[in-house]
Amino acid sequence: MDTLKVIIENWPKTNYLTVYVPIIIALIAIGVSLYNVYLTRKSFIMSHRPYVWGINYGVIDHDKKTIIPIPSKLFYRVKNSPAKIIRTNVKISLPNEIFIDHSADNFVRFPDEKSEWTFEIGKEKFDQIMNRSDEDKSKLLRFISIQYSSLDGGKIYNYELKQEFIPIDNQWRDISEEAD
Repeated sequence: MDTLKVIIENWPKTNYLTVYVPIIIALIAIGVSLYNVYLTRKSFIMSHRPYVWGINYGVIDHDKKTIIPIPSKLFYRVKNSPAKIIRTNVKISLPNEIFIDHSADNFVRFPDEKSEWTFEIGKEKFDQIMNRSDEDKSKLLRFISIQYSSLDGGKIYNYELKQEFIPIDNQWRDISEEAD
């Protein structure tokens, strides 16, 4: 018992403020640093992942300074980094009839402003679709879905676009677009 009493009586007298405040500040700094590492990693992933999407195709008429739509074609874009396309699907349909249901799997595309990656419906098939009444053509829907990842095969990303045909403009108009 005397030994314990001696230890307690000889315990150094310290100012808790000068000892524990730096420790608390250091723990807060470690927490903030770990949170910054998390944000930096998330930002790095978002800025180095590929982005792939589909858009309407058209050509520029330099004389009239307009874009001439080509509704039988679909133009794909790849930005930021190369993408491994796992699956792409294009479907053109009326509510009760499917005209086109085309899929392609497992290929790689690189971001390049000068190259084109397109999907085109054959002239005969497209003429067959366009020979319908304007009422039927106004009910046409085009669904585009792309499933892709970076070249290392990390996270799988999805892009989905739903469009309706506008006979007056001879062009597809976006109804909904979803991407992750």
